Amino acid sequence: MPEFDFESLKSRYSRFLSKRDCSKTLIKFWDAPQGDVIEMAGGMPNAGFFPVDSIDVHVCDKPFGQRSEDGLVAHMDRNEPSDMPLSTSLQYTNTEGMEPLLKFARNLTQKIHPPAYDGWDACLVMGSSDGLYKVFEVLCDEDSTVMMEEFTFTPVISSVKIQGGHVVPVKMQLSADPKMQGIDVGLMEEMLDNWHVGPYKHLNKPKALYTVATGQNPTGMTLSAEKRKQIYRLAQKHDFLIVEDDPYGYLFFPPYDAENPLKNAYWEQDSSLTPQKYIDEFLVKSFVTIDTDARVIRLETFSKMFAPGLRLSFVVANKFFTERVVNIGEVSTRAPSGVSQAVVYTVIRELGKRHAAEYENPIDAMFAGWVEWLMKVAGTYTQRRNIAFKSLYETESYKQGLFKVMEPSAGMFIDLKPVWSQEDLAKADHFDHIMEEMDQLNACLIKSGVQVVLGYRMAVDREASKDTCDFIRVTIAYAKDDEQIVEACHRIGAGFSQFFAQRQK
Repeated sequence: MPEFDFESLKSRYSRFLSKRDCSKTLIKFWDAPQGDVIEMAGGMPNAGFFPVDSIDVHVCDKPFGQRSEDGLVAHMDRNEPSDMPLSTSLQYTNTEGMEPLLKFARNLTQKIHPPAYDGWDACLVMGSSDGLYKVFEVLCDEDSTVMMEEFTFTPVISSVKIQGGHVVPVKMQLSADPKMQGIDVGLMEEMLDNWHVGPYKHLNKPKALYTVATGQNPTGMTLSAEKRKQIYRLAQKHDFLIVEDDPYGYLFFPPYDAENPLKNAYWEQDSSLTPQKYIDEFLVKSFVTIDTDARVIRLETFSKMFAPGLRLSFVVANKFFTERVVNIGEVSTRAPSGVSQAVVYTVIRELGKRHAAEYENPIDAMFAGWVEWLMKVAGTYTQRRNIAFKSLYETESYKQGLFKVMEPSAGMFIDLKPVWSQEDLAKADHFDHIMEEMDQLNACLIKSGVQVVLGYRMAVDREASKDTCDFIRVTIAYAKDDEQIVEACHRIGAGFSQFFAQRQK
């Protein structure tokens, strides 16, 4: 396994830093405490000034459940838990995050997505959006180019452009075949090999690729292990970084069984699914697991598996890059909320108590408890996926062939594409007007009582993606129960029927 110390990483990757980042330095006016001294330097209130004595968080046994049957309570007070009490978590804390939660994040990474080199670290940030902003602040100047999947979470585009950088779309294969879906590696290679004579020759060659490699937003596609290897080889050949955003990686969907539509591998009574099997066979391994050069920056979040309002996530990268991300925090946001860190850590610690007898090390018990929770969340999303598919496939508009379903492999989203007539497709200007058509479809869906996202509005370059942007994105995450998902799908079916009926007039 390659091993990199900080100085070698600094020497190798300093050239990727933006001009602004090179000038960011925190001017310190204090010294770290030495020995048995009375603290009279830092402007920190004593914990006695905090108006909170204790916090009890009653832990649910499963998604949509009430407090756990065995009465799990994550208790926090000024002295407990001993490694992260309120006297610490309500105080100013280290910008990189408090050590107990950081230790858990590192352990989680090592057990599920172990980096392929020594010399990596993790730091906490205030949600993935904050992490991405800081990463692109570190990397991007006005002459920087970043590649992205042709459809992506649009605030990330802004995170690059606000630094003055440029974004370039990479074509995707919107396929149901797990081996094919995601980034079109052949077209990506052709674009990079012929950069100086291609459509983006006026831009510098890319400094980075941004990708949601698993359960991609908005398409739900997942890059296969083989495609990840191919893309990594391109990164080595053309010397760019890979910024891997992974908010949905734990929400893996087993294949949908049309003959048994409610079959759920997570919930079967006789299932042989264990946490280790879930990790080994369900989860697609991160780019960091093949990263022998230390060129991957990975972002993982607690938003989708715990709660987004806590605004808590972490960045995994080589120690030089994590140091630069922390440095930006030192002069901007400082540390993520100590209360958020304490709630996440203490709840996971409480979940781990169920496994305390199995492990000598408490952090291993915490890992087991957290993975058990991840599986329960993934199982509930799989149930929602099944309910949505079954309901969509039962609509008259689907039976009439008015739309097709792009079945996702992971995540929170399902994409639906109108099925255009041969007469429509034969028109030379059909795709020139596709956005107008999709706006009309959207109006019909709203009239039917359902809110969706139009695919073209998540395109990096609408003109470049006009032949594939004719889809809508729906989420299975927010509905309050299965009945509401069924009702929403029926309304979607009605909206498609109305859209095609009015086109025939």
